[in-house]
Amino acid sequence: MSKEERVIPWWQGRLKERDLMSAFFAKTWNKIGSRIAVMFPDRVRDLYYSAGRLAGLEAQREYFKVGKQKPPGDFKGIVEFIKMTLETLIVPFGDIKISKLYKLWLDEEAIIEVGNNPYASGYESEEPSCYFLKGFIEAVLEYLTDFNRIEYEKLIVSEETCISAGAESCTFKITLTYPARSST
Repeated sequence: MSKEERVIPWWQGRLKERDLMSAFFAKTWNKIGSRIAVMFPDRVRDLYYSAGRLAGLEAQREYFKVGKQKPPGDFKGIVEFIKMTLETLIVPFGDIKISKLYKLWLDEEAIIEVGNNPYASGYESEEPSCYFLKGFIEAVLEYLTDFNRIEYEKLIVSEETCISAGAESCTFKITLTYPARSST
């Protein structure tokens, strides 16, 4: 797929409102990214990741404070909350779904898929590059597992595929590993 095929078409007079907003967002995000890369060439990944973590902490804090909602208390509820906040606040133009959610012996895993991701549209990379979304997901997970006093050994968020690297969608794999329980 060429770069032109991945870029969301810009204003051609035929875009519907949602597509126009998505294209505008993607173009603006890419311009900001290009300027950051010029000013801080070795810090782009860290800056986007840190901004995502900050957005994750602020989004969940405001949601629970303003809405007086009770935070979800288990892995499934946390993953569903992340999906809801992504599709409502962070990527309202994307197509977000939980493509897998399962429990293994000491692990719970989920895969969140972001189609039509404006953060990755029009950007070309050899590796997944949605550092902002990775930071967002990670911060919400860490906060809610700590809030619920969920004991875990490892919490890993990795971007498995990315539109900027030629994939059809951006996928984030979340793995929560619980400590082994002793049989004594």
